[in-house]
Amino acid sequence: MNHTLIIADDHPVFRKGLINILKSEKSFQVIGEAADGGEALKIIMQHNPNVAILDIDMPVLGGLEVCRKALKLKSQTRFIILTMFKEEDLFNEAMNIGVSGYVLKDNAVSDIINCIYSVAQNDLYISPDIKQYLTTRKGKQIIDEEISKKLLKITTSELRILKLVSENKSSKEIAALLFISQKTVENHRSNICRKMELEGNYALIKFAAECKNSL
Repeated sequence: MNHTLIIADDHPVFRKGLINILKSEKSFQVIGEAADGGEALKIIMQHNPNVAILDIDMPVLGGLEVCRKALKLKSQTRFIILTMFKEEDLFNEAMNIGVSGYVLKDNAVSDIINCIYSVAQNDLYISPDIKQYLTTRKGKQIIDEEISKKLLKITTSELRILKLVSENKSSKEIAALLFISQKTVENHRSNICRKMELEGNYALIKFAAECKNSL
C-alpha cells in the first residue's frame, strides 16, 4: 500500500534530505513540500495526504497550528511533528491537538520511517528519547479521572468554594467575593473535607491545587 506524504520545514537542506530518505521507501510517495505553515495547510486541504510531516516552528503558521486548523476543517490526514525542543508542555499540547507522531529532529533520520509506518496504521509514535512523557501523561490522565469522579460528590456551591481555595483565597476573601458569611464558607470547607476524606490543616489547600484544572 502506498502512503502519500507532504513535508513542511523552512530549512531547505533538512527538508530535501528528509525527502531523499523517504524516496528510498517504495511505499512512500511525497506529493508536496512547503517552506511555511500557510503553504503546508493549503497543500493538505487540496491533496489530502495520508501523512503530513510538519516542523513545529515555521513562518506564517507553526506545525501545531497547521494541525489544529486542518483538523478543525475535518482533514483526514495524520500528523507528525518534527521538533528540536524537548519541552514536555509542547509535547502535551501536540497530544491534546491530535498529533499522531512526535519526532525529535536529532533522531529524525533514524526515527522517521518507523514513525510514518506506525502513524499510517493509526498507531502513535514518539521518539524514544521522550517516550517517558507519554507515561507521565497517561498517569496524569488516570489521576484527573479519579479527581473528576470525586468531585461528583460535592455540590455546586462547594465546587465554587473549592475553585476559590485553589486560587489561594482565604475564607474571608471568599465570603466577600460570594456575598456570604465567613461561617458559611467554613461550613462548606468542612463539608468538602468530610466528603473527600481530607484530614489536616493544609489538606484542603493541597487537594484544591491538585484538582485546579478540573474545576
